[in-house]
Amino acid sequence: MADWTPPAGNGPRWIAACVVGLAVGLPLATLWNVVLLPQAMPEAGRLGMLVMLLRALAGAIAGGCLGLAQAVALMRTYPGFPAPLWIGATAAAGYAAALVTILVYGVLTSWAAGMTIATFVVIAALVTSVVSGLTYGLAQGRVLGRVVAAQGTWAWLVMLGSMLGALLGSARWLLGVTATDATSLVTGGIIGGALEGLALGLVTAGAFRVMPPRRAPRSQP
Repeated sequence: MADWTPPAGNGPRWIAACVVGLAVGLPLATLWNVVLLPQAMPEAGRLGMLVMLLRALAGAIAGGCLGLAQAVALMRTYPGFPAPLWIGATAAAGYAAALVTILVYGVLTSWAAGMTIATFVVIAALVTSVVSGLTYGLAQGRVLGRVVAAQGTWAWLVMLGSMLGALLGSARWLLGVTATDATSLVTGGIIGGALEGLALGLVTAGAFRVMPPRRAPRSQP
């Protein structure tokens, strides 16, 4: 299907979905970790591995919001697109990525002696975005494989978009805007999420031009 062309408005619709999904998802994830979890489990710091598993639910929240917004856009591009499967895969990828990110930050923090804040932020953003980008990309790629003829580069594009988005989203820390109260963190999540979503959307939007839908199987005579 060399003549495949995505439906009119597909690119802007996809970019808007990524922006909205993360601009909503990241502040909600922040609320979970900063407000809801501490209130529900004030002694959570003593629970070790359990609290790490609970904190990682923030990733599932962000992933679920992103997956929902993206699925709405993809249903306009590919008839019969499996939206529930996409949302579930993206939420699961968000959870896995958040879990790994928590571990990575723990390791990096133990190595941070002598690092400037800017160096730590950049290294942490790059490492975690590679992990999360590949996790999201591979999970979503399996779902895309059900409806498109080729999606081999999807994981790498998502990783690249995640890296760019993580650097943009970390800009406030690099600029010294480091307020840690709940309101500032949620506001930062909205802004950072919108920037990350914009980067992700811009990097991946062109991929649909080379991902034609699968041909419908021919009926037997």
